[in-house]
Amino acid sequence: MHMPYSCIIIDDEPDAVEILTDYIQQMPELKLTNSYVDPVVAMAEINQSSGVDFIFMDIDMPRISGIDLSKSIRDKCNRLVFTTAHTKYAFEAFEVEADAYLLKPFTFAKFALTVNKLIKVVIAPTAKQAAQKHFYVKTTEERNRFVRVYIPDIIAVESVKNYIKIYTTTDEIVTYLTLKEIKEKLNETANFIQVHRSFIISTDHIEKIEGSLVKLPKEMLIPIGTFFKDAFFEYLNKHTIKTGRMN
Repeated sequence: MHMPYSCIIIDDEPDAVEILTDYIQQMPELKLTNSYVDPVVAMAEINQSSGVDFIFMDIDMPRISGIDLSKSIRDKCNRLVFTTAHTKYAFEAFEVEADAYLLKPFTFAKFALTVNKLIKVVIAPTAKQAAQKHFYVKTTEERNRFVRVYIPDIIAVESVKNYIKIYTTTDEIVTYLTLKEIKEKLNETANFIQVHRSFIISTDHIEKIEGSLVKLPKEMLIPIGTFFKDAFFEYLNKHTIKTGRMN
């Protein structure tokens, strides 16, 4: 059992650091490894570290905000919890994949409840988020609407004019991203391959290959583009069991 969970506090208000320190010390499951009142120092030191289980961070700080700081250190923590006195940052916190949002002043009971909920979700070893199973996208349907996309559920991604369509096992999500931008995210796993200038597919969801067509769930038939054939058939050859028998 992985305990205690390592924690870092980042808050430019010493009183807030003191309160959080006390809360962490009251929970045997947690261990405070460091605290910072200067977010710039925190950024430099955390980026040089091997990572931490929890970061509790204020948003409204001098020189660099918690939102901007999180973009630099998000891959160094398994659980990111924003602690702020302002509700106006909720959407930004959501966008950078914060795991929780504690509104100051919060009680120890509220803090403990939040931490216990996050601990129940198994915390994997910190590893550049390679094991991350989801991300968020802003949809085209309405302003400030975000959808969580589970990577194992993605069947294919299609580029359509100035947006992309993400096909999952349960939904079709339209978002204003480019295929290049989504490809960078999916490249963190080894389960996606581009087969056409307009399509990236999940190799986990391939049902069959017939000539230059890949069949996916939901009766999707994706053409293999000429430029992408060599890489795709190299993948196919690598994952095909071959017989040693003579015909």
